[in-house]
Amino acid sequence: MRIRHWLYAACVSVGVLVACWVAADRTATSLVGDKLSQSVDAGQTVADRVADGMVHAINTDLSMVRAIPSTLAEVDLLRDVLPAAGARPASADIVARANEFLRGAQGYFGVDRVWVLDPNGVCVAASNYRDAPSPIGQSVAGVPYVTHALLGDRFEGYASGWEQQAPGLYFSAPIYRDGSLIGVVMTKIGLTRLRHWVGSGESFITDGNGVVIMANDPRFENRFMLDGKLGSLSDVERLALYQRNDFARMPISQFKRAPGRSNAWVPQELLDRMSEFNDQHKPFVISSRPSSSNDLVVYAVENVEAWDALTRQHAKDLALCLLLYLGGVVIVALAGWTYWRERVQHREMRQSNEELRAANNQLAFEASYDELTGSLTRRYFFHRFEQLLEAAQRKNEPMSLIVADLDHFKTINDTYGHAIGDQVLCRFVLVCSSTLRGDDLIGRIGGEEFAILLPGASERDALRVADRIRERCKRESLEGSEPPLRFSASFGITEWQETDSPMNMVERADMALYRAKRAGRDRCWVF
Repeated sequence: MRIRHWLYAACVSVGVLVACWVAADRTATSLVGDKLSQSVDAGQTVADRVADGMVHAINTDLSMVRAIPSTLAEVDLLRDVLPAAGARPASADIVARANEFLRGAQGYFGVDRVWVLDPNGVCVAASNYRDAPSPIGQSVAGVPYVTHALLGDRFEGYASGWEQQAPGLYFSAPIYRDGSLIGVVMTKIGLTRLRHWVGSGESFITDGNGVVIMANDPRFENRFMLDGKLGSLSDVERLALYQRNDFARMPISQFKRAPGRSNAWVPQELLDRMSEFNDQHKPFVISSRPSSSNDLVVYAVENVEAWDALTRQHAKDLALCLLLYLGGVVIVALAGWTYWRERVQHREMRQSNEELRAANNQLAFEASYDELTGSLTRRYFFHRFEQLLEAAQRKNEPMSLIVADLDHFKTINDTYGHAIGDQVLCRFVLVCSSTLRGDDLIGRIGGEEFAILLPGASERDALRVADRIRERCKRESLEGSEPPLRFSASFGITEWQETDSPMNMVERADMALYRAKRAGRDRCWVF
């Protein structure tokens, strides 16, 4: 029999321990999970704003650059430098003037290069004609972005260019003479001018093929996104666009649960919203936005700031909750055992004492406080009124009485029901209590009639108090009603005079209240 009891106790203990563990884990997860969700939302908001700002900067900066080639394509001098098919090449003077014109246009428009190409893809004029080697005479017909331009298409996009280590954004427009394509104007703006696009956090920009062309951290440049189109390009196309064939993967992956329980508590929906960046084993949120041109896509990466702190906090909360639940179980068990012992020994005496004490407390409460509103009952209010009035007479101090009545209370009950009417009474007492001093008294002396006693207050002081309460009542509303209910009250005010009794003061205040109601309600009247 003893062994059986020990087995029962062991089973119960293990069950209690497991239940406390599960409850502690759920409690800690609930406490920390909400904070983590808020932190993820805050990081996502910041990332979205950064991404929107980057897109706005790109669209603003490129809005004018996009129109430069089309504008230059209409310049007669640049048409003159491109001879018609079978005609003699342009004179050296025209070429020199075109080169100087392009050099001036480069500085005026704030771009890095301006070239004029003939239909065969040979550069015939350039803003950087003085460079060594000069681009004049070079053929770039095999470059993809030049090929598109030579077909008469407008082109804008990223490329490394035919100049080594000079990546940038290229814009082109065809040049026509008498309806025939005679050449192309091409402009380039280098990425060094556009570094402010990625001046925040771990932000970066990819081109249409998913290659990172610009990043706040230069280590990530020329890497590729897994969902990009780089894999569909041939080696020749990659070399022509980027002057390289080898590209490392961008270190972005889905954030996963770590081994063990370090972050096993994180809800799956939050894990799905977080990413791991640059092998830092910390969660990030990433926001992406496409720009309006160039097939550029911006990415803003923000760290979930509270991750480390919340992970530690979860472990602490788990241990604390487990101890609390185990302690609660022990306390409940001890309390139950103690109660069982006392119940066996003193059941009748304890029961009678408790019942008597509860009855006395209940009677004292019911005699002193109104059950609905929590204000003083009529009987207890007048009992305290007499005591305070005697004290005021001995000290010859002022005392004022306010009698208040809720306006159209019967209509409120008939329209909204007695439950809403009871709420109005409670709300009125709450407004009064928050306005009155600690020594002031408020009692319910009728259905919707209340009396407020202000020891040490003159008639003028009482008028100010009543007016504050009246104004606050007008601003109150009960949201549970349709439409939201607003209410008002009328107030009668009188000040203690020699030989006054409580009933004398109440009668005068009632007369003042009657006059306030006859004058239109929602007002204060002094007698």
